[in-house]
Amino acid sequence: MRDRLGILFMEEENGEIAVQLFSDPDKAKDSFDNLVGTLGQKPQRATFLKLGYAEGKNEVLAWCKNLPVPEKPKDEMPDAWVLGKGPVRFDEEKKP
Repeated sequence: MRDRLGILFMEEENGEIAVQLFSDPDKAKDSFDNLVGTLGQKPQRATFLKLGYAEGKNEVLAWCKNLPVPEKPKDEMPDAWVLGKGPVRFDEEKKP
């Protein structure tokens, strides 16, 4: 049997629920963390469960978020994104 499992629940605005199972919950959690939705998307709720089965110590961890995630204010956004590296911030202009 597996020693860990990931479960993703996607709840639609109308109450319908989709369920996905993952054999590698760490990779699935990374994908969950990157879920943001799109502008104009109907509201959804995403819930991720990470189950760990170990001898004498079982654990359940849970995270949830509402989608779409509101955009951050422009001053909190990175200046650019580099594929494979992530966000980039340019140095602020030096003030005299």
